Amino acid sequence: MATTEELRGRARATWAAGDWDRFARVVAPVGARVLERAELEPGLDLLDVGTGSGGNIAIPAALGGAKVVGLDVTPELFEHARRHAADAGVQVEWVEGDAQQLQFPDASFDRVISTFGAMFAPDHAGAAAELVRVCRPGGRVLMTTWINDGFAGELFKLTGAFLPPPPPDVEPPPLWGVEAHAREMFTAAGVSPEITRELVIFRFASVDDAVREYADDFGPFVMARKVLEPQGRWDEFMAAFHDLVSRFNAAEDGSAEIESAYFLITAER
Repeated sequence: MATTEELRGRARATWAAGDWDRFARVVAPVGARVLERAELEPGLDLLDVGTGSGGNIAIPAALGGAKVVGLDVTPELFEHARRHAADAGVQVEWVEGDAQQLQFPDASFDRVISTFGAMFAPDHAGAAAELVRVCRPGGRVLMTTWINDGFAGELFKLTGAFLPPPPPDVEPPPLWGVEAHAREMFTAAGVSPEITRELVIFRFASVDDAVREYADDFGPFVMARKVLEPQGRWDEFMAAFHDLVSRFNAAEDGSAEIESAYFLITAER
């Protein structure tokens, strides 16, 4: 059984691999949608869990007048985050931390947000409980998770077919793509979540460019290559991924437009 520190180290290594700062632009429209739903007001205290390099939630929220803490298990990403915040002329506090063991007192924030971050915590109930715990009464928790019947869900299945399963004490992220599971996790934390189905379109210059960008910039793929290449299975994996991107590509002009479904979970504290 892996220890909490071992699991945290694996997560840190995964998201430090590749170039998340460049790849994050793919999910930027989700950040804008979440902030719209957050109904920010100047002066609100906001925690962005799984902030990455800050461009999707933390920095736009700070530009909107919120007092922002950006938390991530991968502090290597903060170099980009600090540069982007300085370029935007805003102050954000960047903190290394774990979604399922948040180091803040109860009721510290008016808005607690996690876009595809907390869903990767090994303990789903623990992560949901922590997001709720640090939110003030009258505040709002917002979380996004990939839905299992779309592109992201198929990608989870593909990687699961090639890579070893997670340790038995780790709840797999795709569980968050089941509405009943997501609802159960937040209900157990003492709130009644509203869950809506949303769509984002991943845009690339071409299918080949999408495949290259995932291989070069997306941390989980960079780590997968280290496992699969010595086994002689990397090319097979990438060919299967190329087929997956082609199957979901809705563009007819040579570019790639991949529609991916996600849940937007909102819980009033």
